[in-house]
Amino acid sequence: MTKERLSNSFASASLACSLAFWLAVGLYYLPESLHVSSPAWQWVVSLPGWKWALFEAFGLLLAIIATVLGILGAKLWRVALPVAFLMFLLTMYIMGT
Repeated sequence: MTKERLSNSFASASLACSLAFWLAVGLYYLPESLHVSSPAWQWVVSLPGWKWALFEAFGLLLAIIATVLGILGAKLWRVALPVAFLMFLLTMYIMGT
């Protein structure tokens, strides 16, 4: 496995971690806005805020690893690092207030 492919794998995992928050929130509030009860998504609300921040920090760590591995060849880390950093800051801001 080349460094570029390994870097792209870490960057893709980082993007998945970063976007999972929006997917979970969207899938929780969509049935609520349609006035349909969905008890399967109650775990989103029951998670404490520090777990989301920890999940986003893990995504940021994956993006940093992708950056270190792909600084010379891969291109996906250039998207994954800013997205992971901004999602981490946004999650810390949301969960801190």
